[in-house]
Amino acid sequence: MTMRVLTRPEKHTVNRSQLRQKQSATLRMAKGVNVVLISAAHEDDEKLLVDKKYFEELLRRLRSVLATLEITSDQKLFNQILGSIETLEENTRRGKLHSFEEAFGEE
Repeated sequence: MTMRVLTRPEKHTVNRSQLRQKQSATLRMAKGVNVVLISAAHEDDEKLLVDKKYFEELLRRLRSVLATLEITSDQKLFNQILGSIETLEENTRRGKLHSFEEAFGEE
């Protein structure tokens, strides 16, 4: 799922009465990147109904972003990483190291 799709869900709005009357149909609407906004008289009482896989993907991406921010905010560590990039790339080209894709099977 691309970041653009992930961050721009399609929203369907229902009120609480509609949710009670058509619960199965409303639950089916929350599939993939489709979210259901359950409206209320007060904004604080509104709820979102989301697909479990979509929610888990959001959490996975959020954790990844937080880890990246943590690394980049540690100036000493980040400078060490930047300083080692050329050496790592050269060793990978020479076959001394395995690429990330080879080691973890990801692209």
